[in-house]
Amino acid sequence: MAFSALLQKQNRDVARKLGIATICMFVIPLGVFYFCYHIAFAQKKYPENWAGAFAIVAANIVVAGYVIAAFKEEDDTTMSRGDEAGPRVGAFKLRTD
Repeated sequence: MAFSALLQKQNRDVARKLGIATICMFVIPLGVFYFCYHIAFAQKKYPENWAGAFAIVAANIVVAGYVIAAFKEEDDTTMSRGDEAGPRVGAFKLRTD
Protein backbone atom coordinates (compact mmCIF):
# COMPACT_ATOMS: atom_id res chain seq x y z
CA MET A 1 0.00 0.00 0.00
CA ALA A 2 1.33 3.44 -0.88
CA PHE A 3 0.35 5.13 2.37
CA SER A 4 1.95 2.57 4.66
CA ALA A 5 5.30 4.40 4.54
CA LEU A 6 3.63 7.61 5.75
CA LEU A 7 2.06 5.80 8.71
CA GLN A 8 5.38 4.60 10.13
CA LYS A 9 6.53 6.25 13.34
CA GLN A 10 9.49 8.12 11.83
CA ASN A 11 7.33 9.56 9.02
CA ARG A 12 4.34 10.80 11.01
CA ASP A 13 5.54 14.41 11.16
CA VAL A 14 6.08 14.43 7.41
CA ALA A 15 2.67 12.86 6.82
CA ARG A 16 1.03 15.46 9.06
CA LYS A 17 2.77 18.29 7.22
CA LEU A 18 1.77 16.84 3.84
CA GLY A 19 -1.84 16.42 4.97
CA ILE A 20 -2.06 19.98 6.23
CA ALA A 21 -0.53 21.32 3.01
CA THR A 22 -2.94 19.25 0.92
CA ILE A 23 -5.97 20.54 2.83
CA CYS A 24 -4.64 24.10 2.57
CA MET A 25 -4.13 23.71 -1.20
CA PHE A 26 -7.79 22.83 -1.52
CA VAL A 27 -9.42 25.19 0.97
CA ILE A 28 -7.41 28.42 0.82
CA PRO A 29 -7.51 29.13 -2.96
CA LEU A 30 -11.21 28.29 -3.13
CA GLY A 31 -11.91 30.50 -0.12
CA VAL A 32 -9.89 33.35 -1.59
CA PHE A 33 -11.68 32.98 -4.93
CA TYR A 34 -15.10 33.00 -3.29
CA PHE A 35 -14.24 36.00 -1.09
CA CYS A 36 -12.77 38.00 -3.96
CA TYR A 37 -15.54 37.12 -6.43
CA HIS A 38 -18.52 37.81 -4.20
CA ILE A 39 -17.23 40.44 -1.77
CA ALA A 40 -13.98 42.18 -2.63
CA PHE A 41 -14.34 42.62 -6.40
CA ALA A 42 -18.08 42.24 -6.92
CA GLN A 43 -18.39 45.77 -8.34
CA LYS A 44 -15.57 45.40 -10.89
CA LYS A 45 -16.25 44.73 -14.56
CA TYR A 46 -14.64 41.25 -14.56
CA PRO A 47 -14.60 40.00 -10.96
CA GLU A 48 -13.73 36.42 -12.01
CA ASN A 49 -10.40 37.59 -13.44
CA TRP A 50 -9.43 39.35 -10.22
CA ALA A 51 -10.66 36.47 -8.07
CA GLY A 52 -8.77 33.94 -10.20
CA ALA A 53 -5.56 35.95 -9.99
CA PHE A 54 -5.79 36.18 -6.21
CA ALA A 55 -6.60 32.46 -5.94
CA ILE A 56 -3.44 31.70 -7.96
CA VAL A 57 -1.40 33.91 -5.65
CA ALA A 58 -2.90 32.15 -2.62
CA ALA A 59 -2.03 28.72 -4.07
CA ASN A 60 1.55 29.84 -4.71
CA ILE A 61 1.83 31.12 -1.13
CA VAL A 62 0.69 27.72 0.17
CA VAL A 63 3.25 25.92 -2.01
CA ALA A 64 6.02 28.30 -0.93
CA GLY A 65 5.09 27.77 2.72
CA TYR A 66 5.26 24.00 2.28
CA VAL A 67 8.66 24.20 0.59
CA ILE A 68 10.04 26.49 3.31
CA ALA A 69 8.72 24.17 6.01
CA ALA A 70 10.26 21.17 4.25
CA PHE A 71 13.67 22.85 4.07
CA LYS A 72 13.50 23.79 7.76
CA GLU A 73 13.12 20.14 8.74
CA GLU A 74 16.01 18.64 10.60
CA ASP A 75 17.99 16.20 8.46
CA ASP A 76 18.67 12.99 10.35
CA THR A 77 20.66 11.20 7.64
CA THR A 78 24.02 12.92 8.07
CA MET A 79 27.16 10.86 7.70
CA SER A 80 29.41 10.89 10.75
CA ARG A 81 32.76 10.17 9.11
CA GLY A 82 35.30 12.89 9.80
CA ASP A 83 34.18 16.08 8.07
CA GLU A 84 30.38 15.98 8.17
CA ALA A 85 30.04 18.76 5.61
CA GLY A 86 31.82 16.69 2.95
CA PRO A 87 34.94 17.51 0.99
CA ARG A 88 35.78 21.15 0.46
CA VAL A 89 35.57 22.17 -3.18
CA GLY A 90 35.68 25.36 -5.18
CA ALA A 91 36.14 28.57 -3.20
CA PHE A 92 36.06 26.64 0.10
CA LYS A 93 38.97 24.34 -0.78
CA LEU A 94 42.13 24.86 1.28
CA ARG A 95 44.93 25.80 -1.08
CA THR A 96 48.32 24.30 -0.36
CA ASP A 97 50.45 25.92 -3.09
